Amino acid sequence: MGFWSGLWNGIKSIANSISMVLKESPLVRSLVTTLAAALPPPFDVVAVIAVQALAASAGVQEKPEELGFQMNEADKKPEDFGSFKEYKEYLDREYPFDQEKFDKLSDEQKAACRYVGMAGTIQEVQEAKNLELNPEALGVLVKGIAGFKWSDQQINAFAHGLGTSLSSSGNASFEDIGALAKGSLNPDKWDSVEGAISAGAKEAGVKQDSAAIFASLQENV
Repeated sequence: MGFWSGLWNGIKSIANSISMVLKESPLVRSLVTTLAAALPPPFDVVAVIAVQALAASAGVQEKPEELGFQMNEADKKPEDFGSFKEYKEYLDREYPFDQEKFDKLSDEQKAACRYVGMAGTIQEVQEAKNLELNPEALGVLVKGIAGFKWSDQQINAFAHGLGTSLSSSGNASFEDIGALAKGSLNPDKWDSVEGAISAGAKEAGVKQDSAAIFASLQENV
């Protein structure tokens, strides 16, 4: 418990809502604690929308919040299987999502589902090999767009357009979003990353252009 209490300082009630099985998972320990550091509450609410859309852009149809619920209910962890795909098949078979039970969870328990589900979705996308969702870059992106007060639909569309453009560019990665904001982006990748941000803004139909979004990302590094 020392590991979790140290890394989850300030949001221990959420950490306490994660199952003992998952607390023994190196994958969950690593990704969830990194996500919590990059995206402390309330940014997890926006992040889970973005992660779902980014995953869809990589061909992975997943609902992170529901996946997190399943993972937290299960008596096995991801490492007990040969792949996350096999683990997900086990979850769907043995622990299908229960909306009624989910609705009765406390806010902390639902937040735990979001963090766990985002970690699981990131692993699913990584196995698909179409897009690698770097948690630190995700934190920069979500904090950067959170201030625009976009609707859930606009956040979803922006993230989907961004992810689709990055996946098809062949020149840039999701991690480059963080590098762009920090001013360390390889100049050869600038056009691809700027184009991906523009593609996201166009798909979302928001008033902010790529320059305004870029400025907001920089402000929230």
